[in-house]
Amino acid sequence: MQSKLLKMRFGLLYSLVAAMILLVVPSGSPAVAAEEGEAFIVLPGEAPRYGGQQGREADITELVATAEQTGGVLGIFRQTIAPKSGPPTHLHGIEAEFCYVVSGQFNFKLGERVVSAPAGSFLFIPRKTPHTFQNIGTEPGVLLFGVTPGGLEKMFAERQGVDAETNQKLMAAHHMQIVGPPLR
Repeated sequence: MQSKLLKMRFGLLYSLVAAMILLVVPSGSPAVAAEEGEAFIVLPGEAPRYGGQQGREADITELVATAEQTGGVLGIFRQTIAPKSGPPTHLHGIEAEFCYVVSGQFNFKLGERVVSAPAGSFLFIPRKTPHTFQNIGTEPGVLLFGVTPGGLEKMFAERQGVDAETNQKLMAAHHMQIVGPPLR
């Protein structure tokens, strides 16, 4: 039963990611040229892993697909989020973002609305929408994020071990702006 449920969830996830790409990437866009590039697969344990920034060191980000691999179309990253952890409220100036809750229990703030998102939930976050999330469970939870166009995912690799000022510069370079506190 558990295996069947997982297959259904990942089938749904695949369909949702494909639909998001079709909705967000305009036809005739140069990004569509990625279809002519090389196909790739990332097997379990092969995605580059990065620790969280200062204050969120227990969080882990794995880069599943980067803008370089997808011709700029999208970036996909998986995050394992520690209990009570989550980023400050922020927005992305250029990227639309989507998220699938793989495991755990999260609260998400989208604009002014806070919603509960258990495993199996899908969220779409239009560009320039203030948002944040918090793992409200007692165990680490897993989120699968996508951004389109891709590129933001590189920030997680670039911010390793940097000070607060450098982190702010990296966020600005990746069109990300902090607009409020984390959920508590």
